[in-house]
Amino acid sequence: AEPDYWLKASATPNDPRYADGTLWGLLNTGQRGGKSDADLDAPEAWDILNSASNIVVAIIDSGIRYTHEDLAANMWVNPGEIPGNGIDDDGNGIVDDVYGINAVTNKGDPKDDNGHGTHVAGIIGAVGNNGRGVVGVAWIVQLMACKFMDSSGFGATSDAIQCIDYARNKGAKIINSSWGGTDDSLALR
Repeated sequence: AEPDYWLKASATPNDPRYADGTLWGLLNTGQRGGKSDADLDAPEAWDILNSASNIVVAIIDSGIRYTHEDLAANMWVNPGEIPGNGIDDDGNGIVDDVYGINAVTNKGDPKDDNGHGTHVAGIIGAVGNNGRGVVGVAWIVQLMACKFMDSSGFGATSDAIQCIDYARNKGAKIINSSWGGTDDSLALR
C-alpha cells in the first residue's frame, strides 16, 4: 500500500527556441556537444515559480530593445512619467524616463544600440509560454533599462553609478551588472 499522491503538469514553455534546444543554459540535455545537466535547472524552478511580477530587475548595461516581442510586455514602466509629453513629470532631472535611463546622454530613452543589454534582459525575463522566440528565467517580471554603455560596449564608471542610483531610487530590488573593468574605482564600490 502507498499514498495516492497528487501529480501536476510540468511548467514547460512553448517558446520555439526553448523547444529546439537553443537555450541550453536553461536546460542542457547534452545538445550541441554540451554536458548534460550543465544548466541552471530552469524547468525544476518553473514548476515551483515562473512569475515575479512584483519584482523590478534593473539591467545596467547597453540598454534594452524595449519593443522586442519577448520583452515589451515585461518592461518596467515609470509610474511617475507621462510618455512622450517632453516633461520631467517625476522631477528627477530626466525627461520621459518611461522605461529607464540613458546615462550616456542623460536622457530618458534607454534603447539598446549594442545588443548586449537586450540579450541579458532576455535571459532574465523574456516572456514565457507565448509561443514566440525565447523564454527567460522569470516569465513575468519588470525589466528596468539602465543604459550606461555606448554602441561599442564601453561606458564610464560615473554613468554606471548614475544607473545604480537611478535603479535604487526607482525601487529596483535586483540589479544585474554583466560587465567589468578595472577594480580600482572606490566610487563604484
